[in-house]
Amino acid sequence: SNEMIKTMSDAINVQMPYNFERLLFYLTGQNHGLVNGWMKTVDSTNKLDLDKTWHEKLRQEFRSARITDEEMCNAMKRARDELSFFADPHTSVALSAAEKLGYRLFQPLGDEEESSIGTAPVVAIMATASPCKFEETVTAALGKDGWDDYFEKSFPENAKDLLDTEEMPPTLYRWDKDMSLDDVQKVWEHHSREIIRTKFDCQVG
Repeated sequence: SNEMIKTMSDAINVQMPYNFERLLFYLTGQNHGLVNGWMKTVDSTNKLDLDKTWHEKLRQEFRSARITDEEMCNAMKRARDELSFFADPHTSVALSAAEKLGYRLFQPLGDEEESSIGTAPVVAIMATASPCKFEETVTAALGKDGWDDYFEKSFPENAKDLLDTEEMPPTLYRWDKDMSLDDVQKVWEHHSREIIRTKFDCQVG
């Protein structure tokens, strides 16, 4: 796409996921030659057109749903209220998508049939992030009181410790034009080890 619509789920604001190449690799039966050609096309044209055969094969393995910011926020609220679970924005997208695809996670809303709960398929959703990283979005979804409640009850203690830690200035790694790759790597490794030794008082083997 020539443009991307920014959402409240920051990690989903990506047009080319880092694992896209891996997906294609397994989709093609580990045909690295074919995938290599596809990725070269992506690099040169910023797009990839797959024929109908590959689209059908994808549909056999994957189902997808489009989730709005409003739906994501609603899923985050329902996860807290009905499941006593504080979900991050990306997990909330998954929760909402699962419901849209027919899996039952929450209590029925509006005209939804209560009897359908027992017949809905079981689903497992893996949360890969913590709400502690997304104060702005969690506050937008749950309100200031909701964020404060999360901070008091569920905010990771080791993350709280980081809030009181002095932030280190960024480290700039430079590559002098006369240095070889091997020399640059040795200099950067030495610099990184010194940071660990002096800032964290430990040695790196």
